Amino acid sequence: MPDGSKKMDGQQRVELTPDFPGEGQLEFVAKLAYQHWEGRGMPLGSPEVDWFAAERALYESLVASGLVSPSASNQQDVQQEIYH
Repeated sequence: MPDGSKKMDGQQRVELTPDFPGEGQLEFVAKLAYQHWEGRGMPLGSPEVDWFAAERALYESLVASGLVSPSASNQQDVQQEIYH
């Protein structure tokens, strides 16, 4: 999303452009989770907070772009949509 639009919670939407050809969803989520962690001040512990936030942000961007339907109601559904 090149327009840099903001989500309802004030966070910036995820740019769906990979860093390299063939970058998979797992690598993309890992990179995004790292960015979330940096944005939170790089605290110790709770890496799953950043991982789940990254998955949710990617899912919301996929929904906004029309690539997936807004059907996920929990974290397991989000993971199903992203990785399959």
